[in-house]
Amino acid sequence: MAKRWLVYTMAAALTAVLAACGSSQAGDKTNDSAKSGEAKSEASAADAIAKAAKDPVELTVYFNDGSYTLERFMETYGNAIRKKYPNFTFRVLVPGKGVTLKDLVAQGQTIDLMQTHRANIYEMLIDLNLQNDVSDLVQKYNYNLGQIETVVLDEMRQLANGGIYGLPNGSSLVGLMYNKDLFDKFGVAYPKDGMSWDDAFELSKKMSRAEGGVNYQGLIVIGRHYHLMNQLSQGYVDPATNKATLNNDNWKKLFDNFSRAFNVDGNPYVPIAQANNVFWKEGRAAMLVSMFVSGAEYVRNTNIRWDMAPLPMLKERPGVGSGLLNYYFNVTSISKHRDQAFLAATVLASEEYQKEQTLKGDGPALKGDKYRDSMGKGVRQFADKNLKNLIPVQPAPSYKVNKYQSVVDKVLDTAFDEVAAGKKDANTALRDAEELANKKIAELNGK
Repeated sequence: MAKRWLVYTMAAALTAVLAACGSSQAGDKTNDSAKSGEAKSEASAADAIAKAAKDPVELTVYFNDGSYTLERFMETYGNAIRKKYPNFTFRVLVPGKGVTLKDLVAQGQTIDLMQTHRANIYEMLIDLNLQNDVSDLVQKYNYNLGQIETVVLDEMRQLANGGIYGLPNGSSLVGLMYNKDLFDKFGVAYPKDGMSWDDAFELSKKMSRAEGGVNYQGLIVIGRHYHLMNQLSQGYVDPATNKATLNNDNWKKLFDNFSRAFNVDGNPYVPIAQANNVFWKEGRAAMLVSMFVSGAEYVRNTNIRWDMAPLPMLKERPGVGSGLLNYYFNVTSISKHRDQAFLAATVLASEEYQKEQTLKGDGPALKGDKYRDSMGKGVRQFADKNLKNLIPVQPAPSYKVNKYQSVVDKVLDTAFDEVAAGKKDANTALRDAEELANKKIAELNGK
């Protein structure tokens, strides 16, 4: 019996070893097959790219900014594209006096690429039926969607009903900038990491004062910028019903929150048209909550000593920072060079390009902390600034939009002005704003 048991045991062990070997070999074959498939996919994409990029092609790019020039495009985008695709040249179109995008489309003008963001993508792209799902080109040219920041990719999918209309070239961010000269002058500690909005308003009280015939503002908030990227991810309109979503608890919380800043003695409301002058040029504001525009003259050439702190946190969303206003280059449905337009967009949605942009102080739309420490380090005026604080560790998720976004957000801006200036309370302003927004939507629908 002992000998028989030994034989059975040895046989079982040998079977297990052979099975393990077989399993290992099968696993190796599977891994090899996967690697082979990836290699074939990369080779196929490389062949497709070489074929699409071999001949000279002029791409027409549209910007919704009448002051945009070809020179500016080349400096910001075109030279980077031509570095990889030297056979691509560009033509830039912008709206002109009496000539709208709708006019250009009606005239049969070809447009290959169009830059949009969520606040204008409907009026510029979708309402004119210029949208084009490029999911097939993502696969054909092996572009890695996984490298895109999750909240950005989610927004891309939402805007395209599950597809992909374009690729992101970067994101605008809201930050808290502060004037070190004023904090030093009044002996108050600088804004710190991890502040709540309560902390920020307490700082504002300490810094708001009149001295030597000068009124010093503790805190200025550009409402439009913050609202577009608000920390509650509260949208402006319900895409399912086409009704404005302004008269609700979230907008009331946000309005009430910022109303505190303008109720501080010595800190009256400053309209958006004056806000940047008061902070960057006159140096009369201690703190400014605003979208950071790295290339603005008033930022590059300011005489104040300033720095950047993380956006204060809402108690309802601890740890959640600014939302992202993402910019996309979309391949249009009327493009005559669809493949080449997509390849141009992939350059601007690459790690290499967006790393270069972060060096200039522009926000990335791709994943990874690798961009944080490089923010602004390529610009002399920003080299000693903590622009890394612009990039939220946890960005607020995007909210849903539809074709009426641009109508409703203008109404909300007016409501915020009314509350901040003390003309209306938040409840009244938001109720009136929602009624007006819905009236405007109904008029556009012919109802």
